[in-house]
Amino acid sequence: MSQTNTNTHLSLTATITTYFTSIDASDPPPRPSNTTFTGRDAIYTILSDFVSRSAKIEHQIQTVVVDERAGKVATQQRYLGKLVDGTEKDMLTCNFFDVDDQGKIERVVF
Repeated sequence: MSQTNTNTHLSLTATITTYFTSIDASDPPPRPSNTTFTGRDAIYTILSDFVSRSAKIEHQIQTVVVDERAGKVATQQRYLGKLVDGTEKDMLTCNFFDVDDQGKIERVVF
């Protein structure tokens, strides 16, 4: 018996906006490298690693594309950051998300 899909454009966009807000607040985030992370533990581990190496993190979301029925979201964002070693980053990146029927991120492609 499958659960009802509760995803809407607004709820999917809010989920992804919350994801980036959490990253910027140094609550676990991404390592750009065309890599896929599936499952809560894998996503949390990569985001924790990213946060621990960062002194400053800011994502400015430029574009969001949502497929409500498929539970997929693509984002383009400007990443401004400074690593703990002093390296500064300013780059345009894209992320691709799969969101389950209950609005939880289950897969991220960096």
